[in-house]
Amino acid sequence: MNLNKNMKYFISILLVLIFIITPLTYAADGTYSLPTAKESIVVKDNGLTTVTDEITYSISGTVNGASRIIPLTGEQSITNISVETPGYYNTLEIQNASKQVTIKVWLYKDEAKTQKVSNEDVKIIYHYNIEKGVKIYNDIAELQYMSWGNGWNKEIQTLTTTIEIPGNNQETEYWNNPDTHVKSSEWTSNNILTTTYNNIPPETTAEQRILMPKTYFKTSEHADVINKDAKTQIEKDQQEYANKQNLNNNLPIIPIIISALLIIAPIGMYIKWGRNPKITYEADYESQIPTNDSPVFVNAMIPGIVDELTPDAFIATLLDLIDRKYYKIVLSNEEDTIIRRYNKDTTSLKLHEKDIIEFLEQFENEKQQISLNKISEDSYTVQKFVNAWKIDALKDVPVSRVSKYFNKTKENLMSGYNILAIFFGVLIIFGLLWFATGPLVMIGVILGAILIIEQIIIFFFIDTPLGTWTSEGKEFHDKWKNFEKYIKDFSLIKERPPESIQVWGRFLVYATALGCADEVSKNMKKYIEFNNIPETVLYDLGVVPIGYFWGMYNMRRIFIPLGFNNPDMGTSGFDTGSFGDIGGPGSGGFGGGGGGVF
Repeated sequence: MNLNKNMKYFISILLVLIFIITPLTYAADGTYSLPTAKESIVVKDNGLTTVTDEITYSISGTVNGASRIIPLTGEQSITNISVETPGYYNTLEIQNASKQVTIKVWLYKDEAKTQKVSNEDVKIIYHYNIEKGVKIYNDIAELQYMSWGNGWNKEIQTLTTTIEIPGNNQETEYWNNPDTHVKSSEWTSNNILTTTYNNIPPETTAEQRILMPKTYFKTSEHADVINKDAKTQIEKDQQEYANKQNLNNNLPIIPIIISALLIIAPIGMYIKWGRNPKITYEADYESQIPTNDSPVFVNAMIPGIVDELTPDAFIATLLDLIDRKYYKIVLSNEEDTIIRRYNKDTTSLKLHEKDIIEFLEQFENEKQQISLNKISEDSYTVQKFVNAWKIDALKDVPVSRVSKYFNKTKENLMSGYNILAIFFGVLIIFGLLWFATGPLVMIGVILGAILIIEQIIIFFFIDTPLGTWTSEGKEFHDKWKNFEKYIKDFSLIKERPPESIQVWGRFLVYATALGCADEVSKNMKKYIEFNNIPETVLYDLGVVPIGYFWGMYNMRRIFIPLGFNNPDMGTSGFDTGSFGDIGGPGSGGFGGGGGGVF
């Protein structure tokens, strides 16, 4: 993993801040805390579910009100919403979206609704009905209800739920998924299941699942009717879920052992494989472009992980095409840059370069001119192309040359270590603190902390943990880093100025590939002003007008609107259940969600 110095500083500081801030975050109430909540769920014999959520918000400071967010799937809906705020006045606001309903309760101390609530415990009682929540199969009926959702960012200290079913409990089965925070769960009458939870952590779900005879329902009018047998499958799923939970609860020693091994492993790995060779090359900086390699190759080798491209690779290649006269800059100012394609032979271009020319043709006007700013109006098309372009660009990074410069045979070992160490360190600390008990908890927490601190040391001191440069590659790497040092330091530029103003176009191309285009663009402006070079001559200097007039920020804004391989954000992030089919344990057929104050 080849991280530049600034990135290592950033990661190191970030990890330190996580250790400093996290305990304070969990120790403080913030704007509110949740001492208690009571939930009453009544299942009617027509499939309708009525819910009453009685939530106490312990408010710190002044707030406008509180909210409750309820996710929905399939044809589920919420009706008859109302709230009570004993001792306070309120204004109810309901926001409906396709996959969730948000209930906002504006709170006031006075009837005139002029005084906000501050530093008080406020009980809000939410009433609503849920349609299509209960599932009725061919052989069984099911309530799969998320009693507490992962949309809450505060711990709930005590949650009590009562579930009333439309028949006797003797022919039922029920499960708590998981039962980690369950203090008690029992039938307190022949048809009411009462469950008490203690200290459910933030962003944690608590699901209750009951199977009951379908004969309890006189009609399926308000239920989700599913034409399949489900009882055997649900019981099997629950047994597998229970086995998995038992395994997790009974084997806490395993992650502790793995954590200890992960702490020791990188020391030996680095001693054996991770040291770069010593070379004879020594220089303070390089004032000339070190090699004639393509911007894509330089980007793949220097600023990030070796043999992987950063988003700047695309922009550097486009600038390179402009600088090599495949495009002419017609206009460049703070508002826009307009380029015109030359009718130049492209047969000698590489695939990733041809891709860009073919892509930009769709934005040309009748004069073969392209407004770069106008391209941003179709950001989806741009992002889709840039992500696909990366594949072709990497094909033009010769594997043989990468291998000649950089030995990656052991790099995967350290990459696996990094993933395991970071995620396992976080997992062991928070997992043991929230879910485990006994003398091993603090041992595991200490080992997890040591493991993450070790990561700070690795990030701070090691350029390429187990991937190592060959002697030739180390010289290649050091020359390019020294060139980067030169173009980023205006004092060095003044000490040994470029041979002519014309070279600044090439400097900008490779500065973009190296990830320092903004700094170099500023130095170029200083150089032009220092030498009293008229702005009128800049249009004959390749890509110089883009860096001087328009700015490199605009290039990134247009061509990398959401970043390489940006994941699909999908839904709102709340827990969602299944609709129209059997849900897995913990998936929550309906209910859950979250809330807070505003």
